Amino acid sequence: MNGPSIDLHCHYIPQSLLDQIETEGARHSVELTGAGTVSFAGRDATQSLPKGMLDLDERLRWMDDQGVDVQVLSAWMDFSAYVLDPADGAWLARSLNETTVETISKHGERFWAMAAVPLQAPDLAVEELRYAVRELGMVAVEIATSVVDKELDDDALDPFWSAAEELDVLVLVHPYASIGSERLSRYFLNNIVGNPAEETVAAAHLIYGGVLERHRDLKVCLTHGGGFLPYQIGRQDRGFESVGKRTRRNLSVPPSSLLRRFYYDTVVHGVEALHFLVERVGEDRVVLGSDYPFPMGDPEPVMTVRRAELGDDPTRAILGANVLAALGIELTEDRG
Repeated sequence: MNGPSIDLHCHYIPQSLLDQIETEGARHSVELTGAGTVSFAGRDATQSLPKGMLDLDERLRWMDDQGVDVQVLSAWMDFSAYVLDPADGAWLARSLNETTVETISKHGERFWAMAAVPLQAPDLAVEELRYAVRELGMVAVEIATSVVDKELDDDALDPFWSAAEELDVLVLVHPYASIGSERLSRYFLNNIVGNPAEETVAAAHLIYGGVLERHRDLKVCLTHGGGFLPYQIGRQDRGFESVGKRTRRNLSVPPSSLLRRFYYDTVVHGVEALHFLVERVGEDRVVLGSDYPFPMGDPEPVMTVRRAELGDDPTRAILGANVLAALGIELTEDRG
């Protein structure tokens, strides 16, 4: 019997959040602009909201067309807004989490939700994560690949990692601003090249910074197939072996031995790359992703997996069973 197809990498912003920002946001340094974007602390502003970001009915039609049974919704990464002051960031995360859960409640069999947290204030992020999981029933948490000028191995983030581990919550790591953006302004390279590079840098900090070794039960999913990590893991090992003090300060094992500590989504845009990913990290560590509704997403995520002809059991695992395992969910009548 085939299980449900569950899309772990997709993005959503509720219209009710924008309505709340319009009425209350200015008090928290979050404002709608005349261009239809959202600005944070008067500095960072989103792009225009992509088509499909706000509309659940349109999303459901797309899901039905593509054979996606469930989407695990995470916010558009622009709304991480780590530039906000801690209290304002906490307001935005709480508003985002509550409006998302309320909006999707009438479609509980089709949508689950990931939490947003104000990671610029780790103690407040822990508080929001506990509230989102225990009170709102959110099933995972999405964070950016860095926190303004802090990398993910920064000691200040340890309380967050400990809380995610304690709550047994999957952490989805997703780029916000791509690395080297000043050199990647042409040809959309900030996304095409910058985003997978950014994901790789974040993963490397989690590895070399010792985060995965300190938090052995931590569950992390890397978007965009892990960036370049699975495909250049030999170089990571070479660095560990050859440069000693600079790479082994917080790491006691070769990076390749930690490759299976991550989950990886299927947004790799090619059957050959998907084959390599599955072979390198194992069929049990790869999960379905679409990056809906962005144009750089996979428009046919289920078909991408099926076209790879990986076999019945690996296909079934990647389309849904691995997501359920990562989230610690057993399907019941009210879920699936």
